[in-house]
Amino acid sequence: MRTRVPLVSWLSAGFAVWLLCAPLAPCAAADSDVCGEAATPIHTIQGAGASSPLAGRTGVAIEGVVVGDFRAFPDALGGLFVQEEDTDADANPLTSEGLFVFAPNLAADVQVGDTVRVRGEVREFFGNTELGRVEWLKRCAPRGNASAADARLPHEESWEPLEGMLVRIEQPLVASGAEELGRFGEVVIAAGERLWQPTQRAAPGAPARAWQQRNSLYRVLLDDGSHAVSPDPPPYLATAQGRTLRLGDRTGRIVGVVDFAFGRFRIHPTRPVRFVSAAARPAPPPAANRALRVAAWNVENFFNGDGAGRGFPTRGAASASEFARQRAKVVEALAAVDADVFALAELENDGVAPGSAARELAFALSERVGAPIEVVDPGSNALGDQEISVGVLYRSDRVAPLGAPAVLDARADPDFDASRNRPSLARSFVHTATGERVTIAVNHWKSKGSSCDAAGDPDLGDGQGNCNRTRTLAATSLASWLATDPTRAGGAPALIVGDLNSYPNEDPIAALAAAGFVDLLDRFGGPDAYTYVFDGAAGRLDQALASPGLVPLAAGAAVWHANSIRRPRSQSIPIAPPITIPCSSTCSPTPTATAAPTRATRARRLRLAGHSSGRAAIPASPNGSMPPDAAWQTGSAH
Repeated sequence: MRTRVPLVSWLSAGFAVWLLCAPLAPCAAADSDVCGEAATPIHTIQGAGASSPLAGRTGVAIEGVVVGDFRAFPDALGGLFVQEEDTDADANPLTSEGLFVFAPNLAADVQVGDTVRVRGEVREFFGNTELGRVEWLKRCAPRGNASAADARLPHEESWEPLEGMLVRIEQPLVASGAEELGRFGEVVIAAGERLWQPTQRAAPGAPARAWQQRNSLYRVLLDDGSHAVSPDPPPYLATAQGRTLRLGDRTGRIVGVVDFAFGRFRIHPTRPVRFVSAAARPAPPPAANRALRVAAWNVENFFNGDGAGRGFPTRGAASASEFARQRAKVVEALAAVDADVFALAELENDGVAPGSAARELAFALSERVGAPIEVVDPGSNALGDQEISVGVLYRSDRVAPLGAPAVLDARADPDFDASRNRPSLARSFVHTATGERVTIAVNHWKSKGSSCDAAGDPDLGDGQGNCNRTRTLAATSLASWLATDPTRAGGAPALIVGDLNSYPNEDPIAALAAAGFVDLLDRFGGPDAYTYVFDGAAGRLDQALASPGLVPLAAGAAVWHANSIRRPRSQSIPIAPPITIPCSSTCSPTPTATAAPTRATRARRLRLAGHSSGRAAIPASPNGSMPPDAAWQTGSAH
């Protein structure tokens, strides 16, 4: 939120002039306040570069047409967008004809379409050229129109020459990302189709950088004309059909003003934007007959305080009532999956004893499904030293443990950095209906967002983010460790699931492939299978990989984007008797509190079931075709 020096405004008696002077700073006396007299052209203030050549100059008067009124602050932006009349525009395509005038306390009777004359100080506010410390603002007789500039995506040039101007985009546009919709009222829109993460489709290095560059041309941020945090209700939430906005929903026309804030150009609409629903919310994937079904789910900081209704706030829920809502949603989602084994990430790392988060979730799920739910005990009060951990729940009426649980950490392999990765947990099971055996290894590796410079593992700029070597070492450690039969289950085939924080074309996945593991989501779902949306681009950070012995048993794999209101991350996998593995994605409290599985945790889920299907041919472009089956999202980066 912007912090400004408050302005004091008053109406001078006998004059249609509104004076706004900053406390302790005298009003400048420079350019005339007479309408129609010489004024500084807006394109002169904007200049042909990123910053104004007049920055810091006081007493600068402009005259133009109001094309956007966002005066309230912080409920709006605290000012007006003023644009030069068409007849006064210059012929330089590099200079903008629009300017933001910061005047949050202006009480003048000014409307969009009015011609105004304003005097103040030219300044750069975090990269946005504007007129601030306004001395006066005067409404003038109309002298001409200020037309909207036509814009299109991909936008090959910078948005800088349009900064502050009214623009019109008329072409097929799609909602491609909404991490910040609930918090800041922002939606990433893209031309034609949704965007892909570079290393979901391209190799690291130059190909990934080129893909990212093209992504940037195909997208722009649709903002809500406000600095308010957590707008209630969020904008753009309802589609034309009355459904909730989902990624993939479409619109064909946006009219608004171009602004620059928080490091990005954005459009604040001056006319209503209405999205059209592209698809209905998907139902959970059906369970295959006699299938062993495994659900891998990120329960997004499932912390239950002290286990007795106290101990809040936590890293997750801030209060007991908020936790009760979170628990109800997670339980509904897990119940809808109808899995035999649940491989979970981001549980509170407080063991599995009564009162622990894992035990409380198991008890609530057992009550909901009416069947016994047990917790895998790794044999210690905590799984590593981090606040969150992985965990495994299972239905003891459908599967039976085989061998012993095993933990991959630095004690098992010094190359596994358990101070950054969460320790991995493996458990083998036998499916009581068929006698099939499987070892399930659940993982949650180091994220891309935070630095690993201290470990000599920086972001190399190749598209793989921070800590790529740390994750690659985890991959090689995991493959080697599983080859030793750590659960002492007689060599049961292995299924690797969880949040590997690695897209399909990155080094950690290549390391697992080199060890013989097969990407089941790619095998059955093709390159369209995704589990995560970040910065408007979809990709698959959550994986399901089968050892060579398990591949012949796999009957199918699919993705259920269960969290249709939040950050979509869904997956599912089956093995032969079909195994289904759902994963999850990040989710914050939704505007409407319900216990629906679509409002549960981080919605990513994998499912293996059914039969193999051929891959669809996908255009090799950054905005290639993608099923419009994900939802808008809020929450932190992965």
